[in-house]
This record gives sequence, C-alpha cells and structure tokens, in this order.
Amino acid sequence: MTSDSLKPEITVHTQPEVSALAELVWPTYREAFGGFPNMQSFQSELLGRHAAREGFRLVTASVAGEVVGFSWGYIGHRGQFWTELVSEALPHDVVEEWVGGHFEFAEMAVSPSFRRRGLGAFLHDHLLTDVGRRCLLSTVDDPNDPAVRLYRRAGWQRLGVLKSGTQVMGRHAETPLLTLVRQDPT
Repeated sequence: MTSDSLKPEITVHTQPEVSALAELVWPTYREAFGGFPNMQSFQSELLGRHAAREGFRLVTASVAGEVVGFSWGYIGHRGQFWTELVSEALPHDVVEEWVGGHFEFAEMAVSPSFRRRGLGAFLHDHLLTDVGRRCLLSTVDDPNDPAVRLYRRAGWQRLGVLKSGTQVMGRHAETPLLTLVRQDPT
C-alpha cells in the first residue's frame, strides 16, 4: 500500500478494545521495533500488560483498515518496572516532582511509508489530549533523532539519563499540543 493521497483515520481506543486490536498493531510494532518473536508474545508480554494499567489509551492511525501508526500510554505508579528504573536513575528532586501518578508515554511508531507527514505529531497529541497530568517517556539520547525533535517541539524537556544512550523526558500538563494549529496528516 502506498501513502500517496491516503489520509489516515485517527482513533483513540481504551482498555476493552485492545485485545481485538493487537493483531492490527503488531505489524507496525514489529516493523519499527522488532523484539518479539510473534504477535502472541507481543500481546501477552507488552501490549496486554500495559493495557491492564490504569488510564490506558491506544491511538491508531489507519488507512483502509491497516494500522500505519500508533501510540499508547497509561498512568505510571511507583512499584512498576519502568517507574522504578527511572526513580533509581534520576536525581531525588526530579523523582519527587515527576515520578508517580504521571502519564507514561510508552510507545509510538509510524510505518516508514507514512513518516515525515506529521502523523507522529497527531498520534502524540491525540494520546495526550485530556490527560491532564505531567508526562514521562524514555527515548534515545540523540538530539538529531526525529522522535526527539518531535518531543522537543511538543514541549518535552530532558530530565536526565536512564542509561547510556537513553534519556528520560518530561512534559508538563499545561504545555500546548502541537497540532492544534496544523492541518490533518496526509
């Protein structure tokens, strides 16, 4: 499928819908990240585990029924794996201000044929719309990475290093979203 003149449909999904969507999200996840040998392990070890968390949201961008991009997140709490990693890596004052009860921007990917068209910004903004709390994510520690550039434009700030090559970024709830003044992705 080519992306010429195809406009993605953006949909926000909640917990009850996720198990039915795993098969649709899996090809884009596999293409972007790899890491899981099959859809079943992706669903049980990552998507299903995250979907069970408080405040889970999944945003999909679809063209002709095929998911070409997605983002998801949930409310992070102390005691969860990633939250504890961040708590151990960041300075105490940063942890006190940012960690626990935050919205965890966990995953985002766009199929290569739909990149560089603003779709990532729409997935980002639809995921964060009405979240109303501080947000955290981890990403590569490379200011030239396209995702890092998008996050910086969206008001994310570097909070510290999670591990070599990986930074933690934070975003205040009141920071304006990117796409409020932009056209729909094409």
